[in-house]
Amino acid sequence: GTTDGGTTDGGTTDGGTTDGGTTDGGTTGGTGDFVFAGDSPDAYTRVDRMGMPAVATALITSKDDYNAADPADDASGDFVPEIINSLSFLHNALDGDLRGLGLPPCTVVGDGSGSCVQQGAPLILPDTLKINTGDVAGFPNGRLLPDPVMDITLAVVLLELRGVSVSTLADIPLNPGANDVEFQREFPWLAAPN
Repeated sequence: GTTDGGTTDGGTTDGGTTDGGTTDGGTTGGTGDFVFAGDSPDAYTRVDRMGMPAVATALITSKDDYNAADPADDASGDFVPEIINSLSFLHNALDGDLRGLGLPPCTVVGDGSGSCVQQGAPLILPDTLKINTGDVAGFPNGRLLPDPVMDITLAVVLLELRGVSVSTLADIPLNPGANDVEFQREFPWLAAPN
């Protein structure tokens, strides 16, 4: 496979087909049925791991090692020291501002015993998108389009959540409260660009 998201063996990773069908939505013969590529997983090369937003972007400095690793490596703690160092950096830069806004920052301790790691680890480790079909859909159980995923993630790794809601940052009117155009009621769900 290649590292640009495609493959060199006829398969596609963009919803296309491997049997001569179209590559503009994954349908063949006008039936509307989606046809998945039949290539084995080892025919592809992972380029980036981003199950949880901002983990790889803001907390990991060894990007190539991280992208080559698996969620099992996350669960065994391979990247925890790096995450703690990044959290320490972020808190050194932001804690004064958080306190100035009346928001209590969580604590970062080098051994991982601080409240930032204790409340953040279940959310961000392993770096996977978690879905429990028996629970209500919505972040962190999957993602609905309007979910304030980044605000919740930032609250978990920046704020002391005892006495502060996980939606504290989402409730601050820093960002628009809703899209300027409503989501569609059917696929592809998103409105046309404007």
